[in-house]
Amino acid sequence: MDDDPLLLETLQGVLDSEGFRVTCAGSAEEAEALLGRSSPPFELVLTDLVMPGRSGMDVLKSALKLNPSCTVLVLTGYGTIREATEAMDQGAYGLVNKPLQMEAFRQTLRRIVERIQLIAERDALKGEVLDLRRRVESMEAIQGRMEMMAQVMTPEPSGRSDLQELHNLAALHTRGQLSNEEFEAAKKALLSKWLT
Repeated sequence: MDDDPLLLETLQGVLDSEGFRVTCAGSAEEAEALLGRSSPPFELVLTDLVMPGRSGMDVLKSALKLNPSCTVLVLTGYGTIREATEAMDQGAYGLVNKPLQMEAFRQTLRRIVERIQLIAERDALKGEVLDLRRRVESMEAIQGRMEMMAQVMTPEPSGRSDLQELHNLAALHTRGQLSNEEFEAAKKALLSKWLT
């Protein structure tokens, strides 16, 4: 995002050639509106710092609020060192000095592509870990219920009757500690023990 139409056109051409799908905005207000409507959110935002109206800092904050993993590059001219430092403190990935040095800019874009890929891989792995954690918790719950069933079905030295075991199973089922399938399986196992 920049208020200089020539720079916008140049940036669009370079980004296109590096494989990015580009959306341009001529002001911070327009950029923030585009950020708010985008689904999925933008992965890369380039913004000039100093513009009429709202600033590039506003764009930076909006981009990171909507997508904390967004990579924000800040375009800086001479005399904006304090603002550039503040942008880095606020979460900007890097600075690009104007006038642009094209080869250095292309190298930065290639590093950003690698970063975006790593972020996508990280997020996918986080999802897999959460899924595995849910499955382990489910298996632990099933194991706990199976252990309760085993205790109910194991004769104790006190000579507890088989009928009492059936009552205990029914009580566990009523309290929701055994599913219908688990209750029926345990009942069937108990009945088959009576018939042998």
